[in-house]
Amino acid sequence: MGAELGREARSTSLADVARGERVALGWEGLEEWALSGSGIVVALSAGCFLLHVLCSGRYGYFRDELYFAACGDHLAWGYVDQAPLIALVARVSRTLLGDSLFALRFLSAVASGAAVLVAGAIARELGGQRYAQGLAALTVLLAPIYLTFGNLLTMNAFEPLFWGLCGLLAIRAIRSGRGVYWLWFGVVAGLGLENKHSMLFFGSGIFLGLLLTEERRVFRSRWTWLGGIIAMLIFLPNVLWQAGHGWPTLEFLRYRQ
Repeated sequence: MGAELGREARSTSLADVARGERVALGWEGLEEWALSGSGIVVALSAGCFLLHVLCSGRYGYFRDELYFAACGDHLAWGYVDQAPLIALVARVSRTLLGDSLFALRFLSAVASGAAVLVAGAIARELGGQRYAQGLAALTVLLAPIYLTFGNLLTMNAFEPLFWGLCGLLAIRAIRSGRGVYWLWFGVVAGLGLENKHSMLFFGSGIFLGLLLTEERRVFRSRWTWLGGIIAMLIFLPNVLWQAGHGWPTLEFLRYRQ
């Protein structure tokens, strides 16, 4: 009887030790990840988001924010001086969170934090280690123009995220040879076009950059062209709206000076 109790006690003790070792290893793994490039980038991304959230109510409404909020009350596939996505963002923010400055600027803060995350991911994809990943994320976080845009409801707050995601997807498509990344590139580029027409400049730059280098081989893949078709299909409603209203954005750009 005593021997059995002794064996049970030793068994219980060994089980406790094993559990303790697993907990210790879990904490060690978490600490190791937190000090890795990915952990640092995630921390900077979260810090960027919190910075914008905490500062979002320190200044009053910017005039463009009131305009975008008004556009959100009259959703359409196009507007004279902008693409339609920002109006939808304003509508969603106000519907879900209310009309406060915090509510209006919340999604801009999310986009800013995500852009920091994407910057670190691009550095990692290009072979950068912890220092390079952290530096890339930190420079995007601290760039004065991004600090400004991330604290306002504006299409400019979302543009760096769309450009960065397209860059990341293009790099992964080329490095991995997996054509499916071009399909996601098309989705993001199409949404970027619905956010701001300047996405056309980015797309043209990617096209020429591929065409003038040895990476032009990607044009032999159907996936690349399918990605382009997806982007155009997502952008098509705005194009049709522009055509149906006499291309008002072109007129606006022509005479805005």
